[in-house]
Amino acid sequence: MSRTAAALALVLGTAVAALYQVTLGFRALTSEDARRIRVAEAPMAISSLAVIGADHSRTDLWGSDPQARAWLVTFIYTGCLSICGVLGAEFGELQAQAEGVRLASISFDRAHDSPEALAVYAKRHHADPARWLVAVPESDAALARLLKEMGVVAIDDGAGGYAHNAAIHVVTPAGKLVSIFDLDRYAEALAFARQLGR
Repeated sequence: MSRTAAALALVLGTAVAALYQVTLGFRALTSEDARRIRVAEAPMAISSLAVIGADHSRTDLWGSDPQARAWLVTFIYTGCLSICGVLGAEFGELQAQAEGVRLASISFDRAHDSPEALAVYAKRHHADPARWLVAVPESDAALARLLKEMGVVAIDDGAGGYAHNAAIHVVTPAGKLVSIFDLDRYAEALAFARQLGR
């Protein structure tokens, strides 16, 4: 075998090994797929989270409702004209069926999402505060830590909006991220969450 062929085989083998590792054994086509697989295989601990709600109240999110089996969590910003509205509409439909499961829409736009802006979002989607919390982390540090721990990406687009991944995150009352669902699988997310803590 010539040196060129040996070098090419080495480069190709290295590339295939790297691809195998990045795609979790060729199971994940995207980084979002990889994030979901990792969480399903090894639930992740999420730090305690203090948030400010639409009513100006401060709440420590995980464990704040001892009756909750789980939390369904989405990430939004109130100025979003597309996917965040879809997430709000889905939660609006779910809240009547979410007995034992709490809903949380967490804003990552601390600069613009005041309690008043959050209240407008909550009202537009008919959020029942007994079942659905619309809130923002109380500090930039808490927000950065939460996004990092949950693997959520929110990139300022420079035009007043964000590019962000949209999913429904299932978090236990103890603060463990145990599953991530595509936003169109909200009924499955609720069914999964209901089974926790039984």
